[in-house]
Amino acid sequence: MKNVGVFFQPKRVAVIGASPDSKKIGHQILKNIIDGGYEGEIIPVHPSAPEVLGHKAYKSLSDVAPGVDMVIIAIPASLVLGAMQECARCKAQAVAIITSGFGEVGKIEEEKQLRQIADDHNIALLGPNIFGLAYAPAKLNASFGPKEIYPGKIAFITQSGALGIGLMGWTVMKKIGLAALVNLGNKADVDEQDMIHYFNQDKNVDVILIYMEGIKDGFKFLKTKIEKPTVILKVGRSARGAKAAASHTGSLSGSDKIYDAVFNQLGIMRASTFTEAFSWARALSLPSPKGDDVLIITNGGGIGVATTDECETQGLKILDDPQWLEEKFRSTMPDYGSTKNPIDVTGGAGIEGYRQSFKVALAEERVKSVIVLYCETAVTDPMDIAKCIDELYTAAGRNKPVVVSMVGGERTRDALTYLNAHHIPASSLVDGSVSALKTVYKWRDIKARGRSQAVVEALPAKAHEIFDAVRKEGREILMEHEARAVMELCGVPTPPWAFVQDADEAVRIADQKKIYPLAMKIASPDIVHKSDVGGVVLNIRDGHELRDKFNAMMENIKKKQPKAKLLGVNLIQMVTGIECIVGTTTDPQFGAAVMFGLGGVFVEALKDVAFRVVPFDQGEAERLIGEIKARRILEGFRGMSADKPSIVKTLIAVQKLAPYVKEIDINPLLSNQSGSYAVDARIVLK
Repeated sequence: MKNVGVFFQPKRVAVIGASPDSKKIGHQILKNIIDGGYEGEIIPVHPSAPEVLGHKAYKSLSDVAPGVDMVIIAIPASLVLGAMQECARCKAQAVAIITSGFGEVGKIEEEKQLRQIADDHNIALLGPNIFGLAYAPAKLNASFGPKEIYPGKIAFITQSGALGIGLMGWTVMKKIGLAALVNLGNKADVDEQDMIHYFNQDKNVDVILIYMEGIKDGFKFLKTKIEKPTVILKVGRSARGAKAAASHTGSLSGSDKIYDAVFNQLGIMRASTFTEAFSWARALSLPSPKGDDVLIITNGGGIGVATTDECETQGLKILDDPQWLEEKFRSTMPDYGSTKNPIDVTGGAGIEGYRQSFKVALAEERVKSVIVLYCETAVTDPMDIAKCIDELYTAAGRNKPVVVSMVGGERTRDALTYLNAHHIPASSLVDGSVSALKTVYKWRDIKARGRSQAVVEALPAKAHEIFDAVRKEGREILMEHEARAVMELCGVPTPPWAFVQDADEAVRIADQKKIYPLAMKIASPDIVHKSDVGGVVLNIRDGHELRDKFNAMMENIKKKQPKAKLLGVNLIQMVTGIECIVGTTTDPQFGAAVMFGLGGVFVEALKDVAFRVVPFDQGEAERLIGEIKARRILEGFRGMSADKPSIVKTLIAVQKLAPYVKEIDINPLLSNQSGSYAVDARIVLK
């Protein structure tokens, strides 16, 4: 296995392309390494210069004593392949290729050659097309970005070089502490999974933050183990890159929803903006909450109410025990203050109001996390509030999550900077602070759920027989009775049904199975839209009606579509329930995925569906159901509620078909208090 750790703890670093010319990227990288205080051996490589920036230079890497750990290549693209071959001969362990002009401009084969050399010689290859990397614990800044890095516990991995350079300076300004900054570039070799695996073991890293534009190897990424809080900002939410299929599932998927599914399954938290991503990453260094009850401390009623609203929106539980709160916090505020949570110490309480109330909140076990709010007033200096919060939090051992939101002018901005510099997440926006705290709870829940041990059961032999028979007839789409039989074989719950070929058989079987009232649908490989030719009849109540309707249906269809091959009819017991949709699709990156959402006529318009990539277990199926926006309808709507266990059973069962089908639509899956039933199913074979 390649040693990715060499990038972060090298003892000897060579820069091929180190130049005396300050305008050259190789010069800037070498200068950053030197100015950053790197204590290992620094080796410039230049074809003619005797020295660069005070360090002896070598004409080629071959002239250097063996044992160079990491090589940085910053030379024209036409020379990179030769340099890579030289790195292999000199047994370098890690190579970072700064140079652009490879896969990103269509030179795929040249990039493959670099990867092949790396694989053949067990070299960890970063790039090409990167700005470099930095690792604060080793005082290593091997990049051509800004010289300074604000030290901290976040490992920031970015696919974009320009963005990474810009954010280096931004993180210093915002006092966002980084342990590492890595640009992946074209990802010819080292990718996000390799970085996550390494930083999972790095004691200098608490949180992993990734900016991602896409994944090269989806199946590899699915094997990622998330052991530390991991936040991803994945851009490109448009579904334009997804090829729409003929089914609901295909048209509703889109690559972005599958990315959501993958991140949720792995336990990765997906942010929507850069501000949100870094806010979450900073908050995830806080201690894990030991319970749900949140306490809000404020000096203004308006900001307190706004925060309460946001907590409810985010699903955070506000501590609600008026008598206990009155007993504990009344002494911390004037008589006209409020102890109802938010704890409103009022603007007149000053710094002492904050000091006393925050001290109580930190000491009381019933308070599991704290949100401190402050609106700037002439009575108090926001910096005094900030220092008070830091002092008390540190003295209490930072034993529970605390976030701060302050609203005000320039003084308040300085106070926010102070708090963030002292590792207390602080924002000028209430929703940002609440969102950050919510992420801490979300990570707690992810850790508690354990690892999935999902294994998909084998498809029954009889299902294979049905597939083989369909293919022999030159078809790829199963007819309704075939699809229904396959569903039953896989364990998908269905209403009582039968496939019959004449009126006598229809009446006899319907009477035996007692499946009235029933629906009758024509079975024909030549009829796609059954209703258009009178091929669907609903609410048939008894045998007499069934016989009459059967004969009438056959006669009418023969007149309207005389060349159609009529195989018989499907009889399906009528059931009622909340309409859901279950389906599968095949994603080009991650393979088979299962979809769930509410069904009916609005499903494609609203697109309120969620996915899971195969395989997944029961717990993941339950979380999938809980992700749709209309999930409350399943708990009760117009006197009817869904049966979630049978929905879960359906989601687990359809996975068996994933390797053999192009797509499945079960629409509708009707769910009521008694169970869930696949009323109709469409299966397209690969």
